[in-house]
Amino acid sequence: MSCKRRPLIIALGLLLGTLPVAGWASTPFLNRDTLLAQRPAPAASSAPATHTYSENSTLAPMTAPMPSNAVNLDKIVAIVNDNIITSMQLEQRVSAVSAHLQQSDPNAIPSEDILRRQVLQQMILQDIELQMAQRANIKVDKGMLDQAVNNLAQANHMTADQLREALTSQGQSWESFTNDLKDRIIVDRLMQQEVESHVHVGPDEVKTFAHQLKQMGGVSFNLQQIFIPLPNNPTPNAISAARQQAAEVRNHLIAGEDFSRLAAQVSSGRDALQGGRIGWVKAGELPASVSQSLMSLKTGDISPVIAGPTGFHIFKLLDKKDEQPTITEVKAAAIVLRAGSGLQLQEAEARAQDIQTALQNGSRFSELARNYSQDPNTAAKGGEMGWITPGQLPDTLERTLLTLQPGAVSSPIREGDAIYILQSQGQRQQPVEEKQIMAAARMQLFNRIVRERMEEWQHRIRDSAYVEILEPSLRGSDA
Repeated sequence: MSCKRRPLIIALGLLLGTLPVAGWASTPFLNRDTLLAQRPAPAASSAPATHTYSENSTLAPMTAPMPSNAVNLDKIVAIVNDNIITSMQLEQRVSAVSAHLQQSDPNAIPSEDILRRQVLQQMILQDIELQMAQRANIKVDKGMLDQAVNNLAQANHMTADQLREALTSQGQSWESFTNDLKDRIIVDRLMQQEVESHVHVGPDEVKTFAHQLKQMGGVSFNLQQIFIPLPNNPTPNAISAARQQAAEVRNHLIAGEDFSRLAAQVSSGRDALQGGRIGWVKAGELPASVSQSLMSLKTGDISPVIAGPTGFHIFKLLDKKDEQPTITEVKAAAIVLRAGSGLQLQEAEARAQDIQTALQNGSRFSELARNYSQDPNTAAKGGEMGWITPGQLPDTLERTLLTLQPGAVSSPIREGDAIYILQSQGQRQQPVEEKQIMAAARMQLFNRIVRERMEEWQHRIRDSAYVEILEPSLRGSDA
């Protein structure tokens, strides 16, 4: 592999992992780097099956369900509600994850049997999420997918055609890549609907947190983590056993075992197969128990075992920054289409799709804004809104802008009586002034609550699903 290709894979992996986020145990932190590659399937096994589901699950059948897509497949390794995971699908994903780890963190590659079990658990959770999204009628149309591809290509300083050529030259299936990207977008939209939309931060909470934020200043941590989960409705014995397991894992780390490898072997966080790497996170966006513990650590230290809402966490502090508190400002442009009800809304949505297509075909954002935007304040300026500070836009628009790479364009967003297409033209960090502290506190507090609730939501939907693992070597100790 040439030296020019390695940064591409890593850059794509990081970008694909920045879709808005899940619980503080695993996201944004969440990294779904699973580009698919072909690998022969193993021989079939005749071993008996086992199943795991909550006694309260409404999905648990009296007998194993007949999967809807059980036709002309090599071997079924797991049943997830009324769907299946085949050995070919598993081996494709294992091969891709192994290749990515070899590129990014070879120390994180566990043994083959552990890697297969870990990958299967991630596939099971993603399958549950995709089934939920299907029931919620969450879809990604071609325009939205094309826009995501264009954004990824632009962030890697390529055109979409160049991106396709680069991935193909590295042995990646373009069809598998786009299918995987589509699934990521669907799951992201599900998370927004199921978790983010239900988080409401009151003014009193923001005021209290703003005071705490002043004390924490601009502290950020670069972290790895290992997460040991609790079962649903855990008994005192189950809590004690999980705590003891976490303590034993920490003892191994203190004795010198490699954190990345151990995370890949034992962690149940969705970042496990990235060596537990979380990346940089602001102190204010972590639960108080975590940030307080991390404050006392030095670079390279291992945290104590920290109890969370669904399990126990061990962190490694890779680095710490204590800078002047800042806020992220985004230089933005927008195309705004006014939407009413009925036919007016349909017309606005159709126009938004036409604009998306024109953008993908190379039309300039500024020209389309001048021709079609219905915002009198920005249309004549090519949609330019200037630098946007936290609290200046509705939450949905603000969070979307923050996730866009400079130069990238969003899919159409419905907000009130309008449809927005946003463009990020750049980002900068600005010192937090007194008048901005409330807006900064509101955003960080929102992110903290989302991460906590996302972890609980993922735990809940995994526990309520019917999961039957047919291959004994793939069953964990709790299967």
